[in-house]
Amino acid sequence: MLQEMLPMPYGGIAEPDAVARLIAFLVSPDTTTITGQVVFVDGGADCVLRGDDVWP
Repeated sequence: MLQEMLPMPYGGIAEPDAVARLIAFLVSPDTTTITGQVVFVDGGADCVLRGDDVWP
């Protein structure tokens, strides 16, 4: 039902290992300059739903 309601052009619903890899990256020493970000793991749904009007 979720896949029918939300557009997810980049692979659909994320599997737990995809989320785990993101978390592992975010807590690694490689992210010393990343601060205060919101990272969506939604298969592209947020991008598609917001469209081009996000960055006026």
